[in-house]
Amino acid sequence: MTPPLRHLLPLLLAPAFAPAFAAEPQPAQDLRQMFGQGQADGNLRGLYYTTGNAFFAEGVDRDTFSVGGRLGFTTALLRGISLRASGYLQRNPVHAGTGRERDLGRDLTAMGETWLQWQGEKLSLRAGNQTLDEVPFTASFDFRIVPQLYQGVRLRLGEGGNHFTVVRMFRYKSRIDESFSRSTNYNRRFSPHPPNAGDAATDGFWAMGGAGKTALGAADASGQIWLIRYLDYADLYFGQAELVAGHGPLRPFAAVQFIAQHEQGAALLGPVDNRTYGLRVGVRSPTLTATLNHNHMPHRAGAFRNGAVATPYASYQTSGPLFAQPYLTSTQDLGTGDAWSLDLEVAASRQLRWGARWSYMDLSPAAGQPSIGQREYMVFASYRFEGALKGWSVHNAFAVQQQRQHRVDYRENRLTLNYDY
Repeated sequence: MTPPLRHLLPLLLAPAFAPAFAAEPQPAQDLRQMFGQGQADGNLRGLYYTTGNAFFAEGVDRDTFSVGGRLGFTTALLRGISLRASGYLQRNPVHAGTGRERDLGRDLTAMGETWLQWQGEKLSLRAGNQTLDEVPFTASFDFRIVPQLYQGVRLRLGEGGNHFTVVRMFRYKSRIDESFSRSTNYNRRFSPHPPNAGDAATDGFWAMGGAGKTALGAADASGQIWLIRYLDYADLYFGQAELVAGHGPLRPFAAVQFIAQHEQGAALLGPVDNRTYGLRVGVRSPTLTATLNHNHMPHRAGAFRNGAVATPYASYQTSGPLFAQPYLTSTQDLGTGDAWSLDLEVAASRQLRWGARWSYMDLSPAAGQPSIGQREYMVFASYRFEGALKGWSVHNAFAVQQQRQHRVDYRENRLTLNYDY
């Protein structure tokens, strides 16, 4: 399946910001070859974020510049076994205004992916610190400089768009932490504003599910289904399916999604009672993707955030598979009701991509409260250099949010310079 606009940010940042692994390592015959034929990878990155009236706090204007990057090494395969180690560095040499942007304003030195893996023909078992890109609401793309990571075990059967995966994760490292702990994004350190679970610790989560794709005549069908148990928070059931018609220059498509969720264990967030329904329609061509997206989440008085999805590892960051998402904030953190968005992405050339998004969040954060009526307008451009500057890329995104109860607009510009090697 060609990459849809499942979520604009990962698409905007890829491929320049994805972990830069080269070709699959060749099998080694001994330990010396295992390390000698291994591959090093990394990137350098500079981010300059400018914020006006941050999160609708009038006069809170911030300019933050941070530099850093990743350095990693993956061994060659020896009898199906490989090792990986990596680390991240982030430094904040310049900031101005009323304070630092939270994620960029911290000096961080952190271990990255550090794992041991065995893989057969279509089966792999990985243990250690790792990314989790296939499990909904756990995406580990490099959102700033230091990504969120998980510590545990993943078993995967299959490859590409057809796989079955089981994971058990015990600890978590957010993008503002240097070490792993039993906290989540609902911890007070990551989110000082309620609702959160204070300093409560959990035993992580487990997830089981997979994805598949097949041809149905002239159309291509794909889907995924997951069961995720966030221990002491909630159980989440997730399903999504997409049908893409034809194989010509214009390919219309439609997708649906469904989420059901209820509290689990100690229920650190209190009652959780969510139903989410999603619909996406659009068209793809070799140079353009345009979509209309909608999510409906019925109100549930007395439940967490009026019936919203509880996402302990994807809250307060632009991450998650909900069809209709703003850029600066996340639908799951805003309440329940109806969320809409229009997305456009244009591949103007092999090097230049640009696009725009409009979103409207007709959501209520609590029973009896009016809709926030949030409108957001976002434009972005991404350019990858070639020739002598191959490996370098530059990205810029500008967004403005408006909410009914606030008399000021929230503005943010994000400029990123990246070099992959």
